[in-house]
Amino acid sequence: MNSNYTKYYVLLTLILIVISSSFASDTIILRNSTRLIDVSSSIHIYEDATAELPLELIIDKQFIRTNKKVANLGISKSVFWVKIPIKNMSNQNHFLINLSVPTIDFIEFYYLDKNNKYLVNEMGEHLPFNNRIYDDPDYIFDLIISPGESKVVYFKIASKEGIQLPIKIGTEGTILGQIKNKGILSGIYFGIMLVIIFYNLFIYFSIKDNSYLYYVSYVLLILLTQTSLQGYTFQFLWPNSPVLAQTSLFTLPSLVGISAMLFMNSFLHLKYFSKTLHFIGLGLILPYLLSIVLFLLNYFKASQVSMEINAMIVSVYMLVTPIIILRRGFKPAKFFLLAWSVFLIGVCIYVLKDLEILPFNNFTRYTMQIGSAIETVLLSFALADRINILKKEKEMSQALTLEALKENEKLITEQNIQLEKNVEERTLELKKTLSSLKDTQAQLVSAEKMASLGQLTAGIAHEINNPINFVSANIKPLKMDIDDVLELVKKYETIPKNDTTINELKKIDEFKQKIDFEYIKKEMQLLLNGIDDGARRTAEIVYGLKNFSRLDETEIKEVNINEGIQSTLLLLNSSVQNHTEVIVNLGEIPLIECLPGKLNQVFMNLLSNAIFAINSKKNNSGGKLIISSYSSNSQVFVLIEDTGIGMTEEVKNKLFEPFFTTKGVGEGTGLGMSIVFKIIESHGAKIEVESEHGVGTKILVILNAKIAANRS
Repeated sequence: MNSNYTKYYVLLTLILIVISSSFASDTIILRNSTRLIDVSSSIHIYEDATAELPLELIIDKQFIRTNKKVANLGISKSVFWVKIPIKNMSNQNHFLINLSVPTIDFIEFYYLDKNNKYLVNEMGEHLPFNNRIYDDPDYIFDLIISPGESKVVYFKIASKEGIQLPIKIGTEGTILGQIKNKGILSGIYFGIMLVIIFYNLFIYFSIKDNSYLYYVSYVLLILLTQTSLQGYTFQFLWPNSPVLAQTSLFTLPSLVGISAMLFMNSFLHLKYFSKTLHFIGLGLILPYLLSIVLFLLNYFKASQVSMEINAMIVSVYMLVTPIIILRRGFKPAKFFLLAWSVFLIGVCIYVLKDLEILPFNNFTRYTMQIGSAIETVLLSFALADRINILKKEKEMSQALTLEALKENEKLITEQNIQLEKNVEERTLELKKTLSSLKDTQAQLVSAEKMASLGQLTAGIAHEINNPINFVSANIKPLKMDIDDVLELVKKYETIPKNDTTINELKKIDEFKQKIDFEYIKKEMQLLLNGIDDGARRTAEIVYGLKNFSRLDETEIKEVNINEGIQSTLLLLNSSVQNHTEVIVNLGEIPLIECLPGKLNQVFMNLLSNAIFAINSKKNNSGGKLIISSYSSNSQVFVLIEDTGIGMTEEVKNKLFEPFFTTKGVGEGTGLGMSIVFKIIESHGAKIEVESEHGVGTKILVILNAKIAANRS
């Protein structure tokens, strides 16, 4: 009886324990103060789709308990409320609640104070980092609960990223101890990655191989991504920039994928081994860019899904590609395959964890971080092996080159002997040719001078011919008038001195009226004036010729170049047609140290070409030739403008080349502008040309007021 009673008692006790456990399982019991309690599977969640309900209305809502080891709320625009009922059965009254997801944008912690009023502690990536109570990327909240006391705490959570809720409760010592261990492991990871970055950056600066630069960029982005996922970038790099903290988790992973594609293309030489794989790799960059664009357009869920799906495709692509390249004979691909296999397996596990295909735990959470560390080390080995292969190839290439050089040395030795003979023969021929060219050049220069002299002589003949004709035409009437005067004088002389003189004088007066003596006197004066004017003009022409040629001035002198311009215009007057308007604007300019005769030759050639261009223009009812001179900043400027046929760009580029001319056969030697350029150059001056075909030409000569006295 007692035995049966005992059995029933034990059975009843077990049933009561099970029932009580089922009712009490919703409440978190704090018993052991030295152990962390994982409450992730015992929390209650309510989704507020309006994102506007306050705590007072939330308390009465029906929360749903999560049955997962770690709740995964995904990406949503809703606000999630988390309820955690807690009872303290230990002897401690101060605990910490650790929400180990540093990437949550918005989180509020509601707890009861001594007056049973809910207080709120706000945190999240939308606030600067220094708003946190504890200096750690995890969200840590103080929980004050007396032994034997029960409390219900609430979390209000919202985020653009996927929300997972690994929550632990423990004393300050246990929580901070766990954080310290995590910090040590993270520090080891950071150290490995930084060593890899600086090591490969040093190699890049040594050998200038772009593969190392792509690799350094990739490792740096991996490091920033992993530290962003752990919250360290927000803590140390941009603690006062919540915007960067929230955007980095969407942009950095995409940039990692892009840098990975570029590095693989460069390292495996895909453009050389397989253009198809090369373009596929570049094409897989586009979904990463799309993910960034979707994020900027506030399509956060679509952005993350696009990035994660593309990451899965890239994982497969980057496992298959090195196998194909390895089969084509590129040995470093095997190290690349091994390194990426480790990392990509970690990426796949991490993505599967986000998609809730694999559970959330320390292994799935840190596989990408562990894989990236192993991968960077293995890739460094791959790059080092690549250097060894390149070194061997270089040594083989050098050996082949050395053999080729020895063979070439023999050929060169034999050829040098023959070349020396050929050089001697060619040198003799060149000397003869050079001598012939010098003679030809001298003849052409003489021909150009003779052409200028012929033009000058024609101008002088024309100008002198006019006053000479004027004088010749006046000589005959002057002679006749003088004869009449002489006849008159004779009559006066033959008059006898008697009473009949009066009659004779009367006859003389009649003769004076007959010959119109008064008109003769006026005509004689006009004729004399004409002769005087002709003589004066002849003197001016002779002076202009003398001033232009400067035959008596072979040394450098200080002259006013306005005089040379005026003399040149006087000599070219016969070449200017009636429809051409000549405008002369010669300003006050300082004296110029120069060879006057050579500068006059410059003005003669420039003005002759301008007149020729105006006369050559078809249907030209009126042309203009403008000559201006002025000074500025110890320089003298001579500007010659014409409205002639102008020049094309091709003609302008060849303007100063010897033997180049646009004139017909027999009209020019092609040396005029070449001589102009040499004279200008010998005076340390400049000449600038602007021309438009069919419109006209502007030529500016720039001379220095004081220049060196040594002229060739």
